[in-house]
Amino acid sequence: MTCDELECIICCNEYSRTRRVPRVLHCHHTFCAPCLEKMSNLQGAIYTVSCPLCRWVTCVQARLSLSGGLWIDTEKWDQIIEHKNLERQQPQLVQPPPLSCRRRPGVFSGLQRLLSCVPLHQQSC
Repeated sequence: MTCDELECIICCNEYSRTRRVPRVLHCHHTFCAPCLEKMSNLQGAIYTVSCPLCRWVTCVQARLSLSGGLWIDTEKWDQIIEHKNLERQQPQLVQPPPLSCRRRPGVFSGLQRLLSCVPLHQQSC
């Protein structure tokens, strides 16, 4: 699945598991929940949403709300996790602080001097 498939084609924002949940209309087209809310019309006890791609009208009982009445696109939902995990797995290079920052006078440098004099292993005689 490409990055384009992981974003809502209406608002061009990436789907998320919190705010921009990918919801499926009855025509099987997917859009984020906020965009569907904006496109919906309340007609009596029913919300209607006309798909911007195919014009199929999806109806949901108002007592359910759109989020409660429309399925989550699980294929995209699963990819959101993998996509975020891939970002976390990429190594990030951390540069050490400049030399001028490493040798500041103070408690830490005094502690370093103290610990550098302590033998790590005592030899038994």
